Amino acid sequence: MSLPRYARGRLVLIVVALVSLIAFTLLTWSSLQDVWARLSSGLTGGDWAVLGVASLIQLGGHVLRAARTKVPIDNVRRGSLAGQFRHLAIGYLFNVVFPFRVGEVIRSYLVAKTVRISFLYTLLAVVLERLIDVVLVSVAFLVFLAVVGGPVGGVVPLAAVIALVVSVALIASFAALVRENTVLMRLAWRATGMLNHELENRARFKLWSVIFGFQRFFRQRRQLVRYGVLALASWACYLAAAALIAVAVFPGVGGRDAFVATAAPSAVVSPSVGNGSPSAYVDGATSFIEGSSGLSGPAVVAFAAAAWVVTNIPVLVVAVIALFVNWARRTGDPLAGVEPAMADRYVNKLGRDQDISGSITHFLDAYFQRQHLSQVLHRLEVSGNVSLVQFFKGGSNAVTLLATSGGELFVKKMVPLEHAHRLKNQHDWLAERAADHQLVTVLREQHAEDHYAIDLEYRPSSVPLFEYVHENPLAESSAKLDEVWDYMYERVYELGPLQAHPQLRDDYVGERFVLRVRAAAESHPALAEAMKSDRIVVNGEELDNFDRVLDRIQATDTAWADLATFHPSSHIHGDLTVDNILVDLPSRDVLIIDPSDDNQVRGPVIDFGRHMQSLLYGYEFLNEDETPVVLGQADGLPEITYRDDRSARYAELADHVSTVIMPRHLSVAEQRSVLFHVGLFYGRMLTHRVVINPGTALKYYAVCVQALNRFLDQYEVPRLESREAVHGTEPREEQVLTQ
Repeated sequence: MSLPRYARGRLVLIVVALVSLIAFTLLTWSSLQDVWARLSSGLTGGDWAVLGVASLIQLGGHVLRAARTKVPIDNVRRGSLAGQFRHLAIGYLFNVVFPFRVGEVIRSYLVAKTVRISFLYTLLAVVLERLIDVVLVSVAFLVFLAVVGGPVGGVVPLAAVIALVVSVALIASFAALVRENTVLMRLAWRATGMLNHELENRARFKLWSVIFGFQRFFRQRRQLVRYGVLALASWACYLAAAALIAVAVFPGVGGRDAFVATAAPSAVVSPSVGNGSPSAYVDGATSFIEGSSGLSGPAVVAFAAAAWVVTNIPVLVVAVIALFVNWARRTGDPLAGVEPAMADRYVNKLGRDQDISGSITHFLDAYFQRQHLSQVLHRLEVSGNVSLVQFFKGGSNAVTLLATSGGELFVKKMVPLEHAHRLKNQHDWLAERAADHQLVTVLREQHAEDHYAIDLEYRPSSVPLFEYVHENPLAESSAKLDEVWDYMYERVYELGPLQAHPQLRDDYVGERFVLRVRAAAESHPALAEAMKSDRIVVNGEELDNFDRVLDRIQATDTAWADLATFHPSSHIHGDLTVDNILVDLPSRDVLIIDPSDDNQVRGPVIDFGRHMQSLLYGYEFLNEDETPVVLGQADGLPEITYRDDRSARYAELADHVSTVIMPRHLSVAEQRSVLFHVGLFYGRMLTHRVVINPGTALKYYAVCVQALNRFLDQYEVPRLESREAVHGTEPREEQVLTQ
């Protein structure tokens, strides 16, 4: 017959538990002998039978306790009652041989490991269970004193009061965290922020998943009632076992003495940090009973010894058996060994089949900072309406995420109500063009009291254009950009004649640009300081600062006139950065997402400005780099030095758009205006940037200033080579008549 083979972790558990139990037995051997002597001399044959029944009732209380623990655990993933009971018994073994309730940690780890859920959630469920026990026992004991009265041995009343106060304070603190107390959430955000990025993210994910899990649990009234009933039932079993021992050892006892004897096992065990040696337990119980009742003599000692045996020996026997017999089947895993679908991995945020914390980094950061939309998303997750799969950071007031509901994966965009009209425009824009396969399909919209959201089609076979152009040859990448613009001119734009729109220009530059930059500076001291001087140094190059370069642009008649001269269109995309273009790999078709058609200036020049925001200044690279930028000084001038990671492929594509696509579609004035719009877009982003990531705001301001200076360079005769560097060729005047 071959011996069973155990996994390494289980083998370690068996060895540690048995060695600890043997060491405990050797160290307490004399007191164990003393307990046996007192039992053998104080109990008759019938008494031993009663002790056996009491032991079974005690174990029944443990089974009910395991069922009680199972209630919040099943809220995450269903497990077996046998498994919970097995882990409970093993935990009690460690509680007996070690102080400070080490067994509760062991028990929590075993449950979390077996069911594959969050260890922190499991541990807090067990700790909360124990705190509630302390409250129940302490309140019951204090009520007993108030009703029955009389002297009480030792300092148990004071210990009960202290235990009650501490337990209630800890439960209240836990409840405040689960209710998302602002102070505690901010404290958690700052504390985790001191860790390195990976640990910070994991810590926030674990803490958020605990809040999420307990909020879900507390919403289920039936489960709470069941939890409470099981708690009372388990304690009824413990008291019934103690009462049976009292009947056996003190025949004919009644009244106050019977109550004291029944309460003694709980009163002695509950305030202690560990069960300790048998003699210490017997001495404590004896002192309590003799000081609180009229009982005394050898019978009291025999009762205390019997209580220790009933409390510990049966569960230790079960624990030793449980070490070798695995009653805990892996549940909630009908497809063991099968890779779960992407949507299934993210539905259970407390499951630990794999680490998903990296996909929701930005959500966790926003959630602990108490940003409005992250709180809305959290509530949707708790209510089960949607499960977050991936959270995308962006540069607007909307949040974008990949979500799942009912097995369906989709992209959800959400905005606060004050910005609902902008997202509503996107919904309507896409709905009107539902037949265009180059556009993402809008699925539905949701109107709520605190937000507005739309759901969009998710194509798992698609990849961002950013990835596509960096993994494929230049010719293929350029062809994709050609497809984008061919589609826009064939299916979206409805062009009007090329003419001047000075009032639109003035309103647009004033409201969408200048006022927003100044508003951002009011809440960002470093930005305000950077704007004070007429000149600024950016990455080693001295340039005209914001106010001065704007004044010079307005003073340059041709430049100012060019900004007013464009082909209007009743429809544009409005946000045609590389970030908003995908490529569907099976068909190789481009897929355009996230229109934002709410600009005052509405024409293709706006879309080209957004497009070149990416290609000329590496918007996607800037967005990914979150390294803080510090304002310095260079020869008395403000200096901003930021990391410019724009790729060589972006530079090649910028040249293609500037020399091939733009001359094909835009007038000379519009081509020259593109650089101004690039600077404007970086500037208008600052009001949002100083809120979501103020440490990086300076580099967006620096890019804004660079683009404005490059725009103005096109109009200065001594520096025409600057324009050639940007566009690669001289625009022909006859291009003004195109379109």
